[in-house]
Amino acid sequence: MFFNLLNRKTFETEKELILYVIENCDKSYSEIYKKYAKREWKSNPKYHRGSCYPEYTYDAWIMEWFSNNSDDLEIIEALWKKYKYGNTCWTKAQFELPFVKNVNLTDDLIRSVYSYYLPMNRAIQEMQKVEYKYISKETKELIDNYCLFVEQKKRKKKEDRTKKKLTAFLTTAAATKSVLTGNSIDNVVEQTITSDVDDAVLDYMNKLFDKK
Repeated sequence: MFFNLLNRKTFETEKELILYVIENCDKSYSEIYKKYAKREWKSNPKYHRGSCYPEYTYDAWIMEWFSNNSDDLEIIEALWKKYKYGNTCWTKAQFELPFVKNVNLTDDLIRSVYSYYLPMNRAIQEMQKVEYKYISKETKELIDNYCLFVEQKKRKKKEDRTKKKLTAFLTTAAATKSVLTGNSIDNVVEQTITSDVDDAVLDYMNKLFDKK
């Protein structure tokens, strides 16, 4: 026991320990911080947010905390490198878009985070809501323009879907009018349901006629 205490690593600052954790944790539930942190570091209220377990319980948790809250560029960059290259000690599925809400990111880091999360529309839309301290006008426009593109794409999809439904409705209305003016029902059906009618229109017509 005494031998173990003599060989125990010591850290003068919490930052030194955090950088050591980032470099050396080897699995999602490693406990390097918990093992080596001084009592006063672990008692800091920032690590106790009303949950049953403090943020420092597992290294993956504390790395998430610092990724979203740290204002130390050296720590942020070390964490981003760890996260971006998919180190297995940080299981990404556990976390809610790390780095996105950290207002202290530099402009270069904001762009790097943007590029990484680009396949995820929700992530970029979340970035648009954050008031980053060091974002450039060009980067802000990049994010805003992408979000505008996403909204326009959603709008176009909604418009197209509505047009198909309206087409189906008008088609059935025209067919009904044709029958009322003396045309054979069978002839009207054949003229209405032709091979060039869109599948989405057929689906909607089926839903329309299935309603009771």
